[in-house]
Amino acid sequence: MSLMGWLHFGSFIAVIIVVASRFVFRRRNRIKVLDYIDAEGSMKRYLDHINPLTWLRNAKIFNCIHSCMEFASILHRERDRADRTGQEFSMAVFEVGNGNRKTHSAQELVPILTHRIRSTDAIGWLADGRIGAVLPHTRPECAWKFVANVRNAYNGSAPPECVVYVYPSSWLPGDDGDPRRDPRSLRKTPVPGETGDSGMQFSRVDSADRARPIEELEPQVLFRIPLWKRAIDIVGSLVAILLLSPLLLSVALLIRIVSPGPVLFRQQRVGYLGKVFTMWKFRTMHVNADTTLHQAYLRELIRNEQEMTKLDRGRDPRIIPFGNLLRATGIDELPQLINVLLGDMSLVGPRPCLLYEAYEYHSWQMRRFDAVPGLTGLWQVSGKNRTTFTEMVRLDIKYARKLAFPLDVMIFLKTIPAIVAQVADQPSNTHVRAKELSSVTRLGAVLFAILVVNSPRK
Repeated sequence: MSLMGWLHFGSFIAVIIVVASRFVFRRRNRIKVLDYIDAEGSMKRYLDHINPLTWLRNAKIFNCIHSCMEFASILHRERDRADRTGQEFSMAVFEVGNGNRKTHSAQELVPILTHRIRSTDAIGWLADGRIGAVLPHTRPECAWKFVANVRNAYNGSAPPECVVYVYPSSWLPGDDGDPRRDPRSLRKTPVPGETGDSGMQFSRVDSADRARPIEELEPQVLFRIPLWKRAIDIVGSLVAILLLSPLLLSVALLIRIVSPGPVLFRQQRVGYLGKVFTMWKFRTMHVNADTTLHQAYLRELIRNEQEMTKLDRGRDPRIIPFGNLLRATGIDELPQLINVLLGDMSLVGPRPCLLYEAYEYHSWQMRRFDAVPGLTGLWQVSGKNRTTFTEMVRLDIKYARKLAFPLDVMIFLKTIPAIVAQVADQPSNTHVRAKELSSVTRLGAVLFAILVVNSPRK
């Protein structure tokens, strides 16, 4: 640039400075500027924000903390390790606020944590904006000592609020003296090397510490349901109910004719993150059928690693006419579209287990509760009754870990062929066929009588 060019540039800058100074140093604007400078160090924060050295310092600080996805992977890894070894770990979760306060609090907290964690520990962001510190092989009382050490490092300034979680935890009593209703704690007698509960439970040492239930942690941090999955469940269940309403009414009428009693059957099942919900089905057994036989049979399948052959594969006197056909085709499961609409279930996911089945689970097998239960799933299209219980659980855990839209589409497309193969695999039973044929005749007679009565007369 020539000399004249530099002179013109300097003159332009000088004009800008003069105009800005005249504006700033007017009495009214001068008071505003002084107030801005005096208001909680706003100017200092602004200068720090535009200072490149501040950027480098913050980058160095935040490079020591894992991202949300990385930290979630670490938590999954530690849970798996605890399931294998039976040794518990703790996690301290710190509140850091929102906006500028969040950045400032994190700038103070991260260096303190970094200088106090062990080489086996890890710190990272949670999906809800808090900062967590995973402490492997650490009991809750030791975790609270770590938290007290962090608080003391603030030298009089207000430390962040903290909650400590421990995994796994024993079956702790509730406030009313009754056991906590956590279905993942259903096993009352843990076997050596594992515990009866698979959920992270809150632990604290005094009333000043902030208590949060585990239900607020797991869905937001580890097992967030994708929006696309919930949207598909709502739309799909509504459309299916409308399209299948004639079939649903016909099945209800059939059950009403062939067997006295209610059309629908409701049962308590264990669902997403171990929550108990009421599942609906078409009734395919006689009213007040004995379930002790099924409990014993299921226990035998789980403990002896036998193929998951259904108890009603042969002649089961508890089954009503057409019950075997409804169960083989999955038509008896169609009322669960209501559960899907309510959010208790999904169109695709692991089958929800029975309460007495959960008693038999090892801690690692409870990982199948990490996904929302569904009408169809990876196990149903991967052999189903030809697989063992352990193979079924591994398939369900695989689905929970690899939850993705293409996987759901693949499972949904394989469901109909799997149902056809299952129906073709049904054993024939002459006595049952004759009984069902008689029921068909009765149903046809009733429908014919209804048509005759309602036909228009000339």
